[in-house]
Order: sequence, then structure tokens, then C-alpha cells
Amino acid sequence: YVSKLPLIQFSGKLEYLLQYPYGCLEQVTSRVFPLIYLSDIAKEIDPDVFKKADPAAMVQDGIRQIGTMQVQGGGFSLWPGGVEPEPWVSIYAAHFLVEARRAGYFVDDSLYSGAIEYLKSVAKAKPDYSTGELERAVYALYVLSRDGKPDISTMDFIRDRHMGELTVESRALLGGAYAAAGNAAALEELLKGLNDVEEVTRETGGNFNSTIRNRAILLLAILDVNPDDPRVPALVERLSRDVQLNAWWTTQESSFALLAIGQFVKKQSETPPYTGKVYLGDEELATFSSEATLSLPDIPGDKPISIKMDDGYKEGSAYYTLLTSGIPTRKGFKPVAEGLNVVREFLTRDGAPLDPGNIVQGDLVVVRTKIQSGSGKLENVVIENLLPSGFEIENPRLKTTETLSWATGDSVEPEYLDIRDDRILIFTDLPDAKWYNYYALLRVVNPGTFTVPPVQAEAMYSPNIRYTGKLENPFVVKMRQ
Repeated sequence: YVSKLPLIQFSGKLEYLLQYPYGCLEQVTSRVFPLIYLSDIAKEIDPDVFKKADPAAMVQDGIRQIGTMQVQGGGFSLWPGGVEPEPWVSIYAAHFLVEARRAGYFVDDSLYSGAIEYLKSVAKAKPDYSTGELERAVYALYVLSRDGKPDISTMDFIRDRHMGELTVESRALLGGAYAAAGNAAALEELLKGLNDVEEVTRETGGNFNSTIRNRAILLLAILDVNPDDPRVPALVERLSRDVQLNAWWTTQESSFALLAIGQFVKKQSETPPYTGKVYLGDEELATFSSEATLSLPDIPGDKPISIKMDDGYKEGSAYYTLLTSGIPTRKGFKPVAEGLNVVREFLTRDGAPLDPGNIVQGDLVVVRTKIQSGSGKLENVVIENLLPSGFEIENPRLKTTETLSWATGDSVEPEYLDIRDDRILIFTDLPDAKWYNYYALLRVVNPGTFTVPPVQAEAMYSPNIRYTGKLENPFVVKMRQ
């Protein structure tokens, strides 16, 4: 892509959000939140994605999905069917609903009022806060102020009693809360002498802290108050550098970065006109101009790609990004084990190893998946158990003590199960570095020879922690006589 929009550098993050394969509350919210601010330029950022999709319709559908996860008290469960609110993500979803309603989207009154009541319960003043509680209280105060319901007394209480405990991004959110309530000077006072967030280790759960996410929150809060703040260009540059240096972003990081950069683009002056050409080797591939984003979805061959601007352009007026993707061949496939270990075994009902060359149509097969964290406690892990085509899921959640007397070891307790035709998706937390087991029962339904896809696992909020298993021998299923 070549575009006048600096946001084009983040087009891969937008595509990542829109195509993200799972659907917890955080992921549903992250998928559509940036589209509130980007709906009018989304088709320029990523024209291929939006050829058939309407950003506004996607936002409205996101509101509907979020509504299905609201629980008693107005908060939201992390997964459909849950009964307990997930604290940080409930505030995040409420933030989305507030901004969506402000932008003119329809949000049901009951859904909206429940979310606001939940924010008020989180934002209550208390003598002592844990670190996570204080972060959530400040975020809730910020969202309430954005909704026109500032809680000045609690804001003052936190500012007076807990100032030294606030992180840079929490100071920015508290300053943003004051600004939304009419006191724009408070942001500068709270951020005096502070130009960036602290480097932190990614949290795989809780408040989902990470350096990238927190930097985006800081930028977003500053832009809301003063787009000309001298810290803005440096923060934009750092986020752009983060894109180049770290390919493994989370949905939370991608969403907040797009929110912040989207606001930055909206507040910028018009870009000077330009024209130019894209070359593949010595061959001219396409021309472009500031009138529209150039999209080249399929570039053939392996020659070098170059971009040449025509005379008269102003430096910094055009931006480009190159996205590559592919599927590894069997020969080039490599297993990966980075911070997670997974062992998958196909067994008979008696617990014996399954002979891949001696399976009969109609057989029942137990699949045991064992997983271990390489770094202790790990939250929000997904295990993607891809299955051979000729197998159907008979029982996705065997109670081992009742049905498998030979099964031993600790069992995985799923937070959520997503059962599809060709896979079992297990979403869970790993409390420590022990091995945990998960059992499911399959039925062999079709004769033939079937590829066995590798098992995969990932810490969704630290995606560099991942596992992809080795390719296994094909299963040969004989017809039952």
C-alpha cells in the first residue's frame, strides 16, 4: 500500500483485528472499536478488506455481540454464557459503547445504563487500592467523564491521596477525565515532565498491561486535549517503530494503537499533493498519487520492489507498507515451542496408543492433549486442536474420572469451549508450570487416508508465547465390514 495517511503503516493491524479468529469480549470490542473513528477512512487504509464489508454495519453488529455478554450488575463476562464480570474488559467494552453512542450509533438504553452503573461501582473511592484496582478506577472515571458524568470528588481523592501510585498512562487517563469535565489544564499538570510510559512486561490477563498498549493510551489521552502537544509526534514515531520491531501484537495493543493513530490522522492538516511510481525490478508496476491509496494485493515474482516519487513532493507526505503472508509447504514446515509445550496423543478407549495404519470406520478414539507453561502462571491460553477430516467430535469434554479409569494427572478447566466441525478450541488459564490434560472423544466416520494437522497453542495476550506441533503420519481408516 502507498497512501497519504500515516495510518497505512498500521493497516496490517486493522486486518489482523478484523480477521482475528476468536471472539471473547475483549476481542469483539477490539475488532470494532477503531472503526468508530476510522469508518470514513477505513476503506482508504485497507481497501481490499472493505470491498464487501461496511465499517458502520460492523460497529453496530459489535454492539449487538457485546450486549449478549452483559451480566448482572451491568458488567460483561469475558466469554458468552459467563456469569461474572471481567473487570478491565468490562470498562473497555463500556468505553466502546460510550464512544459509539457519541458517534451516533444506536446503543440500547438498558445495555447502556447497565454499563454506566458498572463504571460507577468500579470508580468508587476507597482508602486503599491494589495496583490493578487503581488502574481500573481511573479508567472508569475517564469513561464516565467522556459520557458527561464526571465524578469530580473521586477524581480529586485519587489525585490527592494516590498520585504517587499512578502510572504514566493512568495519569493521562485521569487528566483526560478532568479535561472532559472542563479542566484541560489538569492533564498537563498530571503529565508534567513525563514524555513516555515505562517499559513493562506484557500481562496475559488482568488489566492486559503492555508497553505498546499503554503508550497508545497516553497518546490518545493527549490528543483528546491538545493535538499540538509537543509529545505527540514522538509518541506517533515510537508506535510506528513498535510496528516495525514487534510483529506479535495483541488485539488490545492493536485496537488502542489504531484508536490513537486514527485520532492523530483526523487532527492533521491536509497533505501536500504528490505522485509517484512503483517498480518491480526495472519494470513499472503502478502509478500512485495523493488522491487515493494504492493497493497492490498480489505482486508476482521475487524481484526487488522500489518506490520512486516524482519531482515536487514534500518529504513525509507519502507512506507505504508491505504485508507478506503464506502457508508453509510440508517440506518447509517447522514445529515451534516458545514458552509453551503441548503433547497430543490419539488413544483407544483403553488408553493404548492408536495405530495410525489400523483404524476402522466407526471406532471411538480418545484424543489427549497435554499442555505446560514454560514460565509459570499464564492466562488466556488457546489450544487449537485441529482434527483429521474423517473424524467427528463425539464428546468434546470427557469427565475423566467417570469414563476413563486409566486417565491420570491434573485436568484443564476450560473458561470456554468452541466446538467446530474440524477442531476443538479450548480457552483456559494455566495456574503454574505443571502439565495439564484435556480429553475428548472422537468417532471415525469416513474411510480413507487423512492428514493429521498439527496441534497449536498460544497465549492470546502474549502471542510470542506459542506452540505448533510436528506433522504426524496420516491416518488410514478402513471401511467396516
